[in-house]
Amino acid sequence: MKVVLVGAELEENLGLRYMASSLERDSHEVVIVPFNSSHDIKAAVEEVCRFGPQIVGLSMVFTSRGREFCCLAQTLRSQGYAGHIIAGGHFAALNAEKLLHDFPAFDSVALGEGEEIICALARHLNNPSTLAGLCYRLADGSIGLNPSTGNPDRLDSLPFPKRSGFHSYFDIPIASILSSRGCWRNCAFCSINAWYKSGGGKKFRVRSVDNIVAEMSELYFKHGVRAFNFQDDNFFLPDPDQALPRFKMLRRGLREAGVGQIAIAVKARPDSITRETVSVLDDLGLFRVFLGVENASEDG
Repeated sequence: MKVVLVGAELEENLGLRYMASSLERDSHEVVIVPFNSSHDIKAAVEEVCRFGPQIVGLSMVFTSRGREFCCLAQTLRSQGYAGHIIAGGHFAALNAEKLLHDFPAFDSVALGEGEEIICALARHLNNPSTLAGLCYRLADGSIGLNPSTGNPDRLDSLPFPKRSGFHSYFDIPIASILSSRGCWRNCAFCSINAWYKSGGGKKFRVRSVDNIVAEMSELYFKHGVRAFNFQDDNFFLPDPDQALPRFKMLRRGLREAGVGQIAIAVKARPDSITRETVSVLDDLGLFRVFLGVENASEDG
């Protein structure tokens, strides 16, 4: 089966790339189509129609781009595309029923992380009503919603993301990577909490250090990557006493694998960081920490 995955590619879109590698593991043909602004609609539609997929997946993460993706879906239909259009991501999942009600161009919306859902849809395209974690339009036009069974616990079981070229940072090849998914905090304003509530399962999961080292080694030796941008919502663990040995294991594993000088960027809450953990990351080549401002108090 042919599948096109469409979304922003200003940085590597790991959501699309994990889904692409999962689909390819199931022997499907997959193309990732960049869609960075409304100016890309014409080119994206042309590429989709040229490839002729049975499924088009749209990565609708941000509220600010919701209308652009709706316009893309409507344009695909106006150009004769008759296959299945599924939307996913935070914005789509949290507005699933309204999206299907107001925009008939969409056939379904995924309610959680996409790897298992998109692969299940490819296997059961003629009967999507049987799939967990899917909001879908029935033949009579009404909307059905199947609760999710939860996002996968074992991140190590996922294939590494599909790679098809790399951006550069000061002329150094850089790759996006994840060591965990979700966040262990419970901030009321954050879309992560709401999205995981709708998708079910554990809100925070980590990959094993061995699995992370294997992916970083492959990127380093096979693709020449020297800078790694960790896209974790929070790279640190809830307990600093657990984070420190994990970071030391990562450092040791990379050295044993022969990975030489690299640079890493991470995201964190200010209250996650300790001098000891940052010292280990600095030894790994830490060049940037993105800090989330959690509240307006001076202490915070």
